[in-house]
Amino acid sequence: MLKIETQIHKADSRAKEESGVLLTDSNVKSAIRKALVFLEGRTPKIESGNARDRCIGAFAIELSGMSEQLEKEEVARKDYTLALLAVEDSLKTRHDYYNNHPRGYLDFLRSFIREGNVY
Repeated sequence: MLKIETQIHKADSRAKEESGVLLTDSNVKSAIRKALVFLEGRTPKIESGNARDRCIGAFAIELSGMSEQLEKEEVARKDYTLALLAVEDSLKTRHDYYNNHPRGYLDFLRSFIREGNVY
């Protein structure tokens, strides 16, 4: 889960730096959902109409690609899928905890990653 959350933090920072896009918890959930569809062997609908949509689509592809990297470390696709679902559950918990703030999870994650010197 930590690898996934580190990638979420990196994608959030990259979106802001490269595209000027401030992602929301909802955007992250959308990327996770799209990645899960990829992992099922299907192709999700990925919008490309604006910078935010492009960031979400690119991040979904990145998340699904992590599965192949982790398989080399002997992490089964099923386990990676379960980890994505656990991250999605964590996102919901933190989002609710911060009174449905649009970036409650992302702001929590930023401080969590910094405090743990993970990034």
